[in-house]
Amino acid sequence: MGLNDINVLTDILHSNKDIGYTVVMHDFFIDRIVRLGISPEVLLSIMKGKIEAGGGSVRGIEQVEMKGGNGVNLAYAMAMLGARCKLVTIADDYGKGILEHTFKGLSSVDLIILEGKQGYTLALEFDSGRVVNVMLSDVGDNAYFGADRLEGLEHMLDGASCVAVVNWASNLKGIELTERAFSTKSALHFLDPADLGDRGKEFINAILEGRFRPDVLSINENEARIIANALMLEPLPYNYSIDDVARVCREVASTLAIQVDLHTPIFSATSDGKYHEGVRAFKVNPMIATGAGDVWDAADIVGYLYGMDDHTRLLFANASAAYYVENARAPALDDVLCFISTCREQK
Repeated sequence: MGLNDINVLTDILHSNKDIGYTVVMHDFFIDRIVRLGISPEVLLSIMKGKIEAGGGSVRGIEQVEMKGGNGVNLAYAMAMLGARCKLVTIADDYGKGILEHTFKGLSSVDLIILEGKQGYTLALEFDSGRVVNVMLSDVGDNAYFGADRLEGLEHMLDGASCVAVVNWASNLKGIELTERAFSTKSALHFLDPADLGDRGKEFINAILEGRFRPDVLSINENEARIIANALMLEPLPYNYSIDDVARVCREVASTLAIQVDLHTPIFSATSDGKYHEGVRAFKVNPMIATGAGDVWDAADIVGYLYGMDDHTRLLFANASAAYYVENARAPALDDVLCFISTCREQK
């Protein structure tokens, strides 16, 4: 990372280019984050002791409740970066109040809130050498968000610069939703499936069969591992290296014949199956883990819409996610630029 990288990025982001708007769909969760600061083994030992004693409280556990869901987090992060969004999601009256409060003052976001029950997630953050999270989810009506939910929104989709479908894995109607969402001809079609679990084969078959074809498939290391296994490729090792990340990114992109962006805590890569580019992640003191991928996606989309080259786009996405992890809040453009400059000065 050199001074030229910062200058190029600054010039692009301050160019006042009209990048249009992004339609983001679909999930909304209310998240409770439990910051344990211990390993899973220690927590299980404590819980076992309480159970054997007939129950009881484990005190001193930091917790916070906030808006969540990949769709909501993505729209919020893009708005903080100055991008216009139209968020299509579902909520009941209680959830609607949270959404309206969350986006109050962010005039660049239009909320299209459809009737339904939002999801709920309990995110357990463990410290096992690095901060990792395990999310326990009640998906709610996010699981049944089909193409019918987009009726009457055709004009909005047709006018978008980008259509982003996220958390495909939690949506049992994900195939039909993505088919309809990606039927627009001029928009960038961006897809982040989230943790595919046992739906990896279903997901890649839908792509290979042409049910939907994203312009960009954004995945993390866990999702890359699931997809590689489903494609019968050599998976990403659990103790992976930078070379492993680049290889898996390139092989998945080649097999699916689409652009793949793979982001991990150590390195991010992008590939069309032939060429690949990669940028090291920033080293930070983590304050939060949950939601970092959504911030990364937000910056990645903004980078595509501004027409950044691969290296600059990955640098911008890595810096945005790193700022979020270190500060526990989504950055504005100047926050990212200042963060990159500070990291350069500290080298």
